[in-house]
Amino acid sequence: MVNMANNCEICRMQEPDIAGAAAIWVRQYELYCGGSDLFPRHWIENTGEITRYLAKKVVGGAAIAIKSGKKLLGYLTYDEFPFHGEKSVFCPVIAHAAIDEYKEEAYLSLYKYISGEWVDRDVLNHMWTIFYHDTKLKGILYDLGFGSYLVDAYTHTNKTLAANSAFEVREAKLQDADLLYDLVEESRAYYKSAPIFLNREQYSREDIENVINRNKVFIAWEARNAVGFIHVGISQTYNIIDLSTKSCGLIDEIGAYIKPGYRGKGLGKDLLKNVFDHCRDNGVDGIHVDFETANLFANKFWKKHFNPMLLSARRTINKNMNQ
Repeated sequence: MVNMANNCEICRMQEPDIAGAAAIWVRQYELYCGGSDLFPRHWIENTGEITRYLAKKVVGGAAIAIKSGKKLLGYLTYDEFPFHGEKSVFCPVIAHAAIDEYKEEAYLSLYKYISGEWVDRDVLNHMWTIFYHDTKLKGILYDLGFGSYLVDAYTHTNKTLAANSAFEVREAKLQDADLLYDLVEESRAYYKSAPIFLNREQYSREDIENVINRNKVFIAWEARNAVGFIHVGISQTYNIIDLSTKSCGLIDEIGAYIKPGYRGKGLGKDLLKNVFDHCRDNGVDGIHVDFETANLFANKFWKKHFNPMLLSARRTINKNMNQ
């Protein structure tokens, strides 16, 4: 237990703290997402998943709390894993919360305490996910040296999108696997370029065939040339990390890509219309997408059609810190 200013103290989170921590998180969700029916209410109407998540972290010793006397002011839990070959910690949006009145002191105190433990273990890559509209916490993290990394956004399929380009969009078939493979490889090169600098997973031709068989991929054509694609699946589970829900549309896995010369011509909207139509035909009313903030084209496009809900931020500590 560590004493802080204003009679606050940092301690290991205990089982009796879990219900109070979940209640603080629910209030936080209501504050930043409760006013919009675009965002899933499942997570605040079914808090059992939250309490089970927190209980697992308490048992594993990966949870701390800040208290004033017996009053719980906030908490923080984390996952530790390798990320692109680096020892990393990740605090998803479900893994932290604080009473708004004490937010600045709570978060600064919690991070100061736990980040020392992380760095002592040579865990130098720190990642958080927060609510997109939580400007106070965003400012706290940015002042600590974090930068934007990823956005999770949602939309409702009741939006009307009209096809307005000269391109033809068709559902991919197995005979399209080779050309789709080439487009996915081209998209990997795009993600590795400036200013994104992201090394995405490589897919084999067999992987691409499995994607076509498992979900829907729509390919855009100019005459006989494939110039873009979008991939959509329908979630079979609830995901407590990005807060997507069962039976939610997911623009996922190979994602979406348009060749550089064909951007800004309405093609993205045409591809997205097919996703909306497919989801409506299958009784799906919500769609989730995530995109890197450094992907300048995607950052602009997705925000036109989706509502940002979560923001992930990342900080890398100097590599020679413990030498």
